[in-house]
Amino acid sequence: MSAADHWNDHYQQGKGFRPVTETEVALLAKRLGPGTGHRALDLGCGTGEYTAALHRLGFATTGVDFSEVAVNTAQDRHHDRDGLDFRLLDTDRGGLTLLPAGEFDLITCRLFLPFVDLVPTVACTRRLLTPGGRLLVTTPLAERQRAGRESIGLRPAALDLLRSFGWATTAEYPLDSLLCLLLTTHPAPERTSR
Repeated sequence: MSAADHWNDHYQQGKGFRPVTETEVALLAKRLGPGTGHRALDLGCGTGEYTAALHRLGFATTGVDFSEVAVNTAQDRHHDRDGLDFRLLDTDRGGLTLLPAGEFDLITCRLFLPFVDLVPTVACTRRLLTPGGRLLVTTPLAERQRAGRESIGLRPAALDLLRSFGWATTAEYPLDSLLCLLLTTHPAPERTSR
């Protein structure tokens, strides 16, 4: 069974994933500020609850997932919101290369990076971000998971690799049992006049 088939089956059974809490949304608002006039991309959006939370903060938001069932559910649940879009896209099969470079001010990876090939995914996110754009990674830590569940979290080596992509700034903060990393690209160079 492919990963997409696994997640299609998961969502077809009416299962979800870790719910988005009010605490998490409040932390988003505090760390990101208002999204008005900015575009966000939510990778691995599932049924769209986190994508919708970003939209409520004012971001024009696109959620992508490789599960057709999840994307269809997200579209059904949130069809009445302008500036909120859901698309079927497989990040591990080059899907991110189909999106235009420099398109997004914010890209979020909530509970997503442990399930994909980290290096090409993060390299693609950097290409998609505007100068000064931010990547927000919310992840469990592998060492805090019970035996047999370590694969749902990032290991220290993966976190070190993620931090080493040449970000202008990195900030870390806890969210319950999760770690949030807010990574910012370098701003555009200032033009000098002659």
